[in-house]
Amino acid sequence: MPCRSDGCETSNEYEEAADNATRAACDMRTILRRKGLEKELTVETRRWIKRHDKEDAERIAQENASGERERVRLAALDKLSLEERRVLGL
Repeated sequence: MPCRSDGCETSNEYEEAADNATRAACDMRTILRRKGLEKELTVETRRWIKRHDKEDAERIAQENASGERERVRLAALDKLSLEERRVLGL
């Protein structure tokens, strides 16, 4: 499931913008982490990353416990043709 900006108590437009910014920051964090550049970030940004990683882990655990991740995975697989599944080795 994609990253979200939880706790944002504003209108849907602002909540969507906050979610999009959070996803972008999370993507950039992943790229910087892969390149070993996370240490180049400001203390505040590294603090945000640490908090975000903790929130992500909690969210993923909750999604796993509720079966939500499995339902989304199966729904995605249902959209694939037999040939697409073969190509992907599924």
